[in-house]
Amino acid sequence: MRKLHEYINNFYSDTADQAIKMGLDRVGSVKNSVNLEPIFPIITVGGTNGKGSVCAFLETIYSKAGYSVGCFTSPHLFKFNERIRIDLEQVKDKTIIKSLDLINSKKKLTKLTYFEITTLAAMNIFIEQKVDIAILEVGLGGRLDAVNIFEPDLSIITSIGMDHQEFLGDTIEEIAHEKSGICRPHKHTILNFENIPKSMIMELNKLKTSLSILNEDYSYNLSSKNYSFRSNNISMSELPAPQLKGNKQLTNLAGCLRAISLLQSKIPVTLNSIKNGIRDTKINGRLQILSKQPYILADVAHNYDATINLYNFFSTSKKSGKVYAVFSILENKNTEQVLMPFADIVDEWFISEIKDNRAQKIDVIINTLKKYNNKVVISKFNTLDKAYENARNKSNLNDNIIIYGSFFAVSEIMKGIKI
Repeated sequence: MRKLHEYINNFYSDTADQAIKMGLDRVGSVKNSVNLEPIFPIITVGGTNGKGSVCAFLETIYSKAGYSVGCFTSPHLFKFNERIRIDLEQVKDKTIIKSLDLINSKKKLTKLTYFEITTLAAMNIFIEQKVDIAILEVGLGGRLDAVNIFEPDLSIITSIGMDHQEFLGDTIEEIAHEKSGICRPHKHTILNFENIPKSMIMELNKLKTSLSILNEDYSYNLSSKNYSFRSNNISMSELPAPQLKGNKQLTNLAGCLRAISLLQSKIPVTLNSIKNGIRDTKINGRLQILSKQPYILADVAHNYDATINLYNFFSTSKKSGKVYAVFSILENKNTEQVLMPFADIVDEWFISEIKDNRAQKIDVIINTLKKYNNKVVISKFNTLDKAYENARNKSNLNDNIIIYGSFFAVSEIMKGIKI
């Protein structure tokens, strides 16, 4: 039988020359050809940061409640199967290949991107496996993202920040408009972040979506012992704090609990299931502590807001010794904004280029670091594995290593890491 990673690599090569094309006509026509008409409830999750964590909370809580849960996320960290899960388990290679073959046979001459085909394949699997609920993470933007061809019962927008400007626009208002595209008239929309653009609220009110706004329609509180949630239709206290690290996870959890409360009549969940789900929610590569001596922290922070979140967590949790950073990123990201928060606290940078034709050039990374600190210490390597190995060998037990940047960078290092 064909191996999935080989199939995916060949498949990716076949579609690599197809630039991202924002639009739903092509993918919508193939959806109709395959007759993908889900009858189960769908939660669509969009936003600049926090999408993966929100999906993980929802997926785990609903699974603990006894439902069969389909979850589609992207990108993956280690293997493609991470993108398509049912009941917290990655779908098997054979099932994914069969579904991809079906989509390929039905699309005929229609050109689809890698993400569009895999989105259709995931939904086909969820329909065939008769899941009770599906959670879909938006890949890019929202309005014209492939996920948006499926009608959600509830939409969550986790945050609005500057990322993917080449596709979504150069202002917060333009990006907010694109992300608002996952919302539907007379269906629930949760805006799970602060400083919401007024234009976004006005647009969604015109759409006549049923809005839930953080700190207006629902809120949360963390005491020394417990997490509590309150809204206009439910109140929960003595909940466990999330195992996922960082203050942003407290907000992410609140958005999930609001979603669960709004869908309670359709998909009821007990308090005990919520508690168990919160305790068991895990996600790799997000403020993940890999070692305590030395302190090694990995995070896929690749835009400004995510980097500030990483900085805030690291600055309050790090040890008193030296700080080493292992870093790389793709060229389509704002390298300056991702490096700047750490420019003054990192003692030495260990950098290499990602094994991808979209990798940011190492000279660009070096010049950016020197722009913020002309005395910066930089060591460059041919591979990220070597970069990490040298940082690890240089570290004492009281030192710190931050591994961050692109998903590709964190993945490449974590695959071979030995703690």
